[in-house]
Amino acid sequence: MDVDSVFRQLSIPARLQINSTSSLAAEVHAKANGAMDSRPGARRYLKAPEAVATDNIVQTSPTDVLRELGVATTFLTRSPFVPVAQQWAHLRYCATLTNSPKGMLALTRHAADEVVHHHKMVQSEQLGIGLALVVARAALARRHPGVVFHAVDADVALAAGFIEGVSGEVRNAAGTKKRPDYFLIGWDRGAVHVVVLECKGTHFKRADVVKQLADACLQVRTVEVGTHTLYCLMVASQLSKNGIMSYVLDPPGDDGLWSGTEDELDELLTEIPEQQDWRPEELSASDAGDDGNPTSQTPPTTDSPEPPDGTTFPQPPQPPAPFHIPEERRGWFTQVLTRAAAASVLLFAGNSSAASSYTTPRQRGELSGALPGTEEPWPDTTNDELTLPGGPTLEGTSMPMPLANGKTLIVFRGVEQQVYRQLRDGDLRAYRRNAGKLHQWWRAGRATRLTGGALSVGPDGTALLLRIANDPRIADHS
Repeated sequence: MDVDSVFRQLSIPARLQINSTSSLAAEVHAKANGAMDSRPGARRYLKAPEAVATDNIVQTSPTDVLRELGVATTFLTRSPFVPVAQQWAHLRYCATLTNSPKGMLALTRHAADEVVHHHKMVQSEQLGIGLALVVARAALARRHPGVVFHAVDADVALAAGFIEGVSGEVRNAAGTKKRPDYFLIGWDRGAVHVVVLECKGTHFKRADVVKQLADACLQVRTVEVGTHTLYCLMVASQLSKNGIMSYVLDPPGDDGLWSGTEDELDELLTEIPEQQDWRPEELSASDAGDDGNPTSQTPPTTDSPEPPDGTTFPQPPQPPAPFHIPEERRGWFTQVLTRAAAASVLLFAGNSSAASSYTTPRQRGELSGALPGTEEPWPDTTNDELTLPGGPTLEGTSMPMPLANGKTLIVFRGVEQQVYRQLRDGDLRAYRRNAGKLHQWWRAGRATRLTGGALSVGPDGTALLLRIANDPRIADHS
């Protein structure tokens, strides 16, 4: 495998197969219910899945998956190795995905055959995140046409409100020790939507996919807003050199987080949310029966559409979730998720200090009671600009990686320059309105002259470019 062949694989569009049927939902539901026999206390958090109305094929590329993974797994840290950590997902996995002879997204032969068992588990988990985000965007494009969703790490968001249990275990309910992976937040003029996303991946058989989705039926129920169970998507991807199949199901719920006029939303987002001091909800002994189930609970309401063939499963009675956002804090949670999304985009571009201004001290991992001026500065790595041929200028960070053939691989992560500066200066209103402009340029086909390297542009304004240093086919840094 040489460098040129890797770039060809990264650049070529590929089709990702999606599976979402009521028969799959029934199989996962049965598996999840069976697992409750040994964990009766967890049954109270079980959600019944349904099929999702989505296309069977989604057009994507290996670079799109790597960019989604990079944005989603870039965390705020003062480590001196932050530049290396931020680029690791791209460098480690840039030779793992390819376009199969049939045009399907697939594992490369190297990733499928030469990676040993325990590394395959890490690989499937990481690639599962990027694939799940691709699938979730496709599903949500049908549910909310034209709305751009931004991924926010669930632990990062919950840390703004909960002082216990976010970094550890939810100890009050057996079987619910994990939280979902991500929240997806989308702004639709004055309306704000939130979706819970659980990401899974495996190199093994379909039975492992079913087990992963059954486990997810518990994880997605651990967070709620007010009296409403949140709308969820859970995606498990089966990785193979013959083609990747992503399975997606929808445990139904409510995705409406906040509503008002656009001016009211702009005003809301100018306010800095306070850090709350909540603890995860605990189910009292008087609320549970001998089997650990609640004695009486009101089933959640849902306005989710039925799956394509009309098959549904009854939802079990459900108590308050361990992480319960009070009804009157919907606006607060909108602020937290929006600012965390802004922080992740700035982190992707290498600006840690500006990103930290969008988070609370607990989200930043700062110790309470620290003396002013004793904290080390955040290590920014934003040091580069890149003008795309015939297109906009990006601002971000580059990392060189020497290759065995004497060439140097450059990984550039950035954001369209105007959007970057708006975020850096704290202008969330302008970012909401302009984040998608780079993606619109990209989708219009105006980048056809980009023949060197591999480029991916996201609807959140982020861009990932992998190229060989001094390649004359791509504009040098200004």
